Amino acid sequence: MIGQPGDGMEIVKSVFSWTCAPIGAACVGRMRAAFDYAYEFARTDTRSGPHLVIEYQNAGYMLADIKIRIEAARYLSWKAADHFDKTGGKDRELANITKVYASEQSVQVVYDAMRLVGVDAYTDKTPISGIMQDVLCFPVYDGGNMGVRRRQLHEMLMQPSYDPLALAENRLSLG
Repeated sequence: MIGQPGDGMEIVKSVFSWTCAPIGAACVGRMRAAFDYAYEFARTDTRSGPHLVIEYQNAGYMLADIKIRIEAARYLSWKAADHFDKTGGKDRELANITKVYASEQSVQVVYDAMRLVGVDAYTDKTPISGIMQDVLCFPVYDGGNMGVRRRQLHEMLMQPSYDPLALAENRLSLG
């Protein structure tokens, strides 16, 4: 037997939470792969027009927005891993936030990279369609994001001892 009778739910929550920061890192990696392809495409392709794709304002804005989302997810993943280490894995809030945020952003980022590249991104001519297949699993992995929101984050927010400023100071959210 692992733990004591009645410890099961807490053990399960701990086991799933430690995977959340690595999922964030995996999301960042897949987002970065889509960005790298879309960026190189925009720098080298004219789509039969007079200018490189990157010279068009909308393409530049799309690439900037994609890069912002990647970096936000990257820093959140680093913070979640650091916080998990500093709290000995006892605080799962940031790990769960990271899983939800990074997985949902990964789908949007890859979709935006596909929009930038155009119809070829939906074929086997580019790696982006395969990347999309990869990232679509992240929001449903480990119980799915709606389940994480409901069973992990919402439950935590309802606790009388919840400290909404704890993450900013690397303290336990539930004292």
